[in-house]
Amino acid sequence: MSIKQSLFALVALSVVLTGIATPVLAHETQAVDGYDVTFGGADEPLITDERMWLEFEIVDTDTGAPAAGHAENLTVAVQTSEAEKTPLELSEKHGEPGVYEAPVVFADPGDYVVHLEGQLDGVDVHTHFEKTVTDRAELEYPASESEAAGNSTDSQPNDEQPDEAGFGSGRIALAGLGLGTVIGAVLLRRRR
Repeated sequence: MSIKQSLFALVALSVVLTGIATPVLAHETQAVDGYDVTFGGADEPLITDERMWLEFEIVDTDTGAPAAGHAENLTVAVQTSEAEKTPLELSEKHGEPGVYEAPVVFADPGDYVVHLEGQLDGVDVHTHFEKTVTDRAELEYPASESEAAGNSTDSQPNDEQPDEAGFGSGRIALAGLGLGTVIGAVLLRRRR
């Protein structure tokens, strides 16, 4: 195997590792009588005080085809443990058959339950997904003055907290890419 082939294989491996390390971990799939329903936010993490889009991708498990044209037969609602269900407007995403979206602005952080109900070609759908909404201020940089003052004693990150912004997998991907670059540089230097 030539040095160019080795280098190409190394770069390809780095790209593959980057793709593996950064999947859409925040999406969840549930089986509903012949359909797979995948739910998640169009952007993750879901945060307060910004328009967010909840997305449902529905696929027929027998054919693998998107379940298009069902927006009028489905309803979506969100709720917290302290509140009633709040219905949202659901529509099929333009240009993406079988993908349905609902806009929402979360006022408060916390745990929410997202309900999808209705019918798909005569199949009753009653499913729900749990989702955590993060306070936008926690992700802002630089932090506002009141946030900075309140966190002045907590300047070091807490290793026990989950990486809610999804940066952990990005760090793994960058490390893999960096390692691939270093190995590639070593291989090139040996050739000279």
